[in-house]
Amino acid sequence: MSLLVWLAVALSLSSTIVAGGDCPGAHRNITMEAACREACGTATATAAAGEPMYQVCMRALGEDYRAGSVKEAYEFAYDAAWQAVASYGRTAGWAEYVLGNGTLTGDAKAAYGLVAGGSYREAEAAMGQVCHRVMDDCGLDLSDDYKTALRDVAACRDRLAKMPPSSLLTMVEKDYTSTMLAYLLGKLIGIK
Repeated sequence: MSLLVWLAVALSLSSTIVAGGDCPGAHRNITMEAACREACGTATATAAAGEPMYQVCMRALGEDYRAGSVKEAYEFAYDAAWQAVASYGRTAGWAEYVLGNGTLTGDAKAAYGLVAGGSYREAEAAMGQVCHRVMDDCGLDLSDDYKTALRDVAACRDRLAKMPPSSLLTMVEKDYTSTMLAYLLGKLIGIK
């Protein structure tokens, strides 16, 4: 067999190369499928809607990468973090719009306010730091930023969950899943 055939077989088996040097323990080259499988497992971890996290990962990364794409792991981690930040902006914008209607009162107004300007903006800033630094730092020293985003989005989700179901709750649950996915993919590059 030629060297090219062996190389194709190795890539199809989703092999990874572990990096050394400045990013100890980080994977350098990995397929999208292998990144999702390693970060999320295959069937055990589920998102809020009951969908396996592996499927969430494949769908999210599949928006930007073809199946079988081999990239450096930080690219997948960056992409997931960027998608989370973009989604936070859309969700906060929707909450601001609803607040602007003036129809909310009491607990609902306070919960929407958390999404429009409070905890959600802190989550957006934390995940924004991840986006800006993940390529340079290979995921090191970003654990607190990921955890801040998870905590703040979860606080909004939990507060909204105590009220009647709403489209904002659905959006925040999706954002929490996106944040969790970003964190799980971040673990591929050294996040603790």
